[in-house]
Amino acid sequence: MDDYSEESSSSNLSSYYLHLTLSILAIISFWCQSVVTEERLVPALNVLADHYSIPEDVAGATLMAAGASSPELLCTLVSIFVTHSSLGLGTIVGSEIFNQLIICAGSVYATNSKVLVLDRRMVVREVGFSG
Repeated sequence: MDDYSEESSSSNLSSYYLHLTLSILAIISFWCQSVVTEERLVPALNVLADHYSIPEDVAGATLMAAGASSPELLCTLVSIFVTHSSLGLGTIVGSEIFNQLIICAGSVYATNSKVLVLDRRMVVREVGFSG
């Protein structure tokens, strides 16, 4: 019985250290991604928007969305054409639903007042393209 309890506690301890290590690596990964996005992606998108005279709201809705979705698109293309898996379609549909819900909820949550003021043109444009 002593061997079993020692193995069990050793297994629990190694599992704890594994979770701790993975959590620290995830935090470091998110921090690195935020630094790269802030220092590289956003300035590059600003240069593109200025060069092609794209309005700021359109550049944010298109260029930033394309930059943020590029890894997902690459994974989907690999899953469809390389591994011949049906994972790609589910990834796109699932992430679209998640993004729409989180962006809408985050916008409402981030308002400083109780009233969310929206521009009619932008709402019609976004609903027209997303719906």
